[in-house]
Amino acid sequence: MLQEFGTLPNLKLSERQRLPECSAIYFAIARDQVLYVGLATNLRSRWQNHHRLPQLEAVNKRCEVKLFWLGCAQNQLNDLERQYIEYYCPTLNQTKVPERQIVPSFQMLTLSLKKLNERVLGFGVCPASDKHLKTLILGYLADYREIRLATTTLRKTLQAITRKPNSLFRWTEVVRRRDGAHWWTRCNGIEIRLIPWFEERIMHNPSMYEVMAEKRFGAWTSIPMPEYEAMRQEVRAMSFTERLELARSSGIGQKLFPLECGAQFFTVSGVEILCLTDHQLQTLLSKHSHLQEQYPTVCAIDSDPVPMLGF
Repeated sequence: MLQEFGTLPNLKLSERQRLPECSAIYFAIARDQVLYVGLATNLRSRWQNHHRLPQLEAVNKRCEVKLFWLGCAQNQLNDLERQYIEYYCPTLNQTKVPERQIVPSFQMLTLSLKKLNERVLGFGVCPASDKHLKTLILGYLADYREIRLATTTLRKTLQAITRKPNSLFRWTEVVRRRDGAHWWTRCNGIEIRLIPWFEERIMHNPSMYEVMAEKRFGAWTSIPMPEYEAMRQEVRAMSFTERLELARSSGIGQKLFPLECGAQFFTVSGVEILCLTDHQLQTLLSKHSHLQEQYPTVCAIDSDPVPMLGF
């Protein structure tokens, strides 16, 4: 039996993509302890998605894990693996593989909307057809001054959700331009599209200063610096709901934020978000022909378009 691994080729666990394509007995070792012994007819392929990888990665965070291998003929693999397991008694060879708890796509979509609901507006729903799934259209609001920042922030949020290892849910960026990006995903037989929309939004602080100034002083005029700073602090401390209520009660607020002020709250994937009314949607379609061409069957949201399946 092997007493010394120093003569065997090895790589760090993080470098496993560089493993050779050969048949071999492999050893996962940390701090001179053999954690796992296995066999592979193709070593590189075996470690692309190894069932013990999550456990070894957890160990690797505390101490470095290395993969050693001993090349051998395929007809020797089974006997050698059994002998080395009996000899070293590796810990992971004697334990069951933990079951992977998959988070349902519905929950991941709900998480997405919770993180985005202060920026996202429900535009409408396109019914299913022979060629397309039922499609939910969501718009993320950003004016031209902040579109790049808004897109970057949104991208980071969606990438963080997509990278969660215990979920099959994915946001895919299908269009990437300087004037905004487009994403799509699918959940419970529904396609969800996220598109940019250039509009002042309630969570944009400078715009809300004008609304607060109208409430406090009757107009956006020259304001003493101490009072202006106090007003800014008050606006920044306001929640989305408080800002919406203030904007709806203000003439300038309704002019600055026509979509949000006129929209209504509906539940989408279990999350309350603002959705365009039928009148708002029809007005929008009449002003923007490209929307009508792209989504000819779109209609306003009046109930949760993403079904929650019970098991």
